[in-house]
Amino acid sequence: MRANIIFKISSILCFILFFIVLLTGLFTIAAGFSYIWWPDSSFTKSLGEFEPIYAYMTFAFYGQPDLYTDSSFMVLSLFSDITLFLFVLLFLWLLYKLLKNIYKDSLFMYENVSILFWMGITFAVLGSATTYTDGLLLSKAIKELEISNASIAFSNIAYIDFIFGGIVMIIIAYALKKAVLAVEENKKTI
Repeated sequence: MRANIIFKISSILCFILFFIVLLTGLFTIAAGFSYIWWPDSSFTKSLGEFEPIYAYMTFAFYGQPDLYTDSSFMVLSLFSDITLFLFVLLFLWLLYKLLKNIYKDSLFMYENVSILFWMGITFAVLGSATTYTDGLLLSKAIKELEISNASIAFSNIAYIDFIFGGIVMIIIAYALKKAVLAVEENKKTI
């Protein structure tokens, strides 16, 4: 009984977070578009200088580097933001549906098999695309740093984690499908 309450509260939290991320994402994407196509608009000027979002590091340049005014870098940053917010939105929506199904019925439902399968696809495609583009942004920003007596190298292979995570989710979905078939056969024999 307590577990059902936890699943219900978790599904409600995922639903609320979905809309918070949706609003934040729409604002961030609108800001990215305005930096690229309307740099002199009053909206863009109210946002200040362009500062891309990096997942792993924070860069504090003393002055805005030329890289941040390069349109190809801004487009890559916008693409990274779009894939990030699509990934988070899809993940939250699928997790909301999964937790709601577990609360209402149980884990062993055919609908949950497809939810886990789509979670795996979301991880493998959008998660890896987000991590890869973020790594590209990070490696370009690292090249702008002036470091004496040392060098920094960045390996952009973190996206492989999401590919493997997606494959694992798809395997779990396949295993759940077998379990659901067994549960359905048990119900018919009883």
